[in-house]
Amino acid sequence: MNGIAVILPVYNGECLLESSVRSVFDAGKRIQEIIIVDDGSSDGTLEKAQRLAEMDARVRVIHTENEGCYAARRTGIDASKSPYIAFIDADDRYASGALDMLADLLEAHDADVAAGGIARTTSLSENAPACVPVSGEKVYTPDEMWRRIMRWGTQEFVGYVWNRLYRRETLCDLLEEHGICQGDDVLITCQVFLKAKKTVETTATVYQYYQNQGSLMHADFGRHDLELIRVWDHICDMMTGQKDILRYMAQVNRWRTDFTLICRLILADDRNADRRYAEDLRQWRSSLAVHWRDLVKNLPLSRRALVIALRFGYRPTKLLMRLGKRILGR
Repeated sequence: MNGIAVILPVYNGECLLESSVRSVFDAGKRIQEIIIVDDGSSDGTLEKAQRLAEMDARVRVIHTENEGCYAARRTGIDASKSPYIAFIDADDRYASGALDMLADLLEAHDADVAAGGIARTTSLSENAPACVPVSGEKVYTPDEMWRRIMRWGTQEFVGYVWNRLYRRETLCDLLEEHGICQGDDVLITCQVFLKAKKTVETTATVYQYYQNQGSLMHADFGRHDLELIRVWDHICDMMTGQKDILRYMAQVNRWRTDFTLICRLILADDRNADRRYAEDLRQWRSSLAVHWRDLVKNLPLSRRALVIALRFGYRPTKLLMRLGKRILGR
């Protein structure tokens, strides 16, 4: 019976770490390793992790300088030995029995990746979901997965790494990169699916995701947002030598990133940020001026009107977007 290594990157998660680790223990009998990668925390995270390691020999702790979530996950992968690998964030939890179920699915379908459903919560006190029996499953080819990963004609995001179980070989030789916390999931996902030949997905809930309002995703606009450009530049480079449609999908997502950053800067409604990122904004708007037709052609209907409005009426659209945010924010 193949064992599972669970990689847990953490930064200043002292209060959250224990419940996350306990949920891993509860996720199945196949757990062989829990590798906690302390990403340069400044609170008591490292000490808490070391105490957890003293309680169970399956827990190992690695301390690094603060290099970002992507590098922390890569460090954990390199340190692991198990044939199957999974990920969890410090403020999230697995459903009971979830990883054993995913491992069984992986083997039953001779797949490279097995994925399950996600339960979202805004409360850390909410109990982790029970892992219900498999109520529906589907096998995806690489072409089918790429359309989903690249969000082709949809706003659905399936680039998460933590509701999946991977065969070790799909995570070998990941790109060496530091300082990426925004977009790290999709950077790993794209590297995995250049190798994965078959994916099985169940509708059963396997993972509880905590929607943390204090996370980077909800932070003020800043340099971390620009990490998305670096991520999609890497992904476009990876697609060299791949099918034409895959290269085009990646390129459209790179242009989509410029459009997204324009929107995020506008909605930040911060004059200091406007001044600080004025040159970046000029570059993003230049990209939009050149590639807006490709975005209109391939983005969901809900985004097409905004692309056109920002391309041909940037100032009034900016004013309307900020006015709308202020009204809705009251």
